[in-house]
Amino acid sequence: MVLAGKVFRLVEDLPLSRIAEKLRGYRVEDEFEEEPYRIKLITEVLDLAVGFNSLRGVLAWDTLRFTYHRGNRIPVPRTLYVTFAFFKTAGGTFLLAVERKSIANRVANLFSQLLFISKGYIVNVSISPEKMREYHEKNPESTKVIFFDSLPVPNLDKLSLYGPDLRQTDLYSHYLTMGSIWYLVTVAKSYGVTIGLTRDGVVVAFSNMDKTDFINMVASEILPLVG
Repeated sequence: MVLAGKVFRLVEDLPLSRIAEKLRGYRVEDEFEEEPYRIKLITEVLDLAVGFNSLRGVLAWDTLRFTYHRGNRIPVPRTLYVTFAFFKTAGGTFLLAVERKSIANRVANLFSQLLFISKGYIVNVSISPEKMREYHEKNPESTKVIFFDSLPVPNLDKLSLYGPDLRQTDLYSHYLTMGSIWYLVTVAKSYGVTIGLTRDGVVVAFSNMDKTDFINMVASEILPLVG
């Protein structure tokens, strides 16, 4: 099963104990009413657990979609169960939301409101082009795909290289002189699984991997790259 997640940084460096205090037992109920429908929507934090320099849990978040049947608008409730983890490192406090990018962004904004009463206090991370290059060149034989951006060529946003021995090609060296590594598909050394990584902290595991191993892999391999 493909797993996706995104890493964020807390603007204010909160202790994990303080985050746990704010999130433990959190539950809010809302009600959607549109005749003839009345639906209770719940947002709550479940299974909160403190580990070594980490705080993990599940956000159960009810959302609504709408479908139409013979001209009638019908609300369809859905519960998102998003596994999350906060990490405390020397570089600050970070959040990992184990979901695709669009949902992870919504989760980060929700947690920003819960922890700081406002959006904008949990923000995107940035992995420098130098760290992306270093991550690739420590294990170059495992890299399968590289995308470059920040290219000076008009109307050309990104270039890609595919295949083994990418570091040995003249094109790799040439693209590095023109642009920066934006995205890698490589093998995580700690778990031996194929992953994709972007500079804004999106991580995708393409190999079979459970969520606990995914979180541990991000903590051990990806967080040290974040500037």
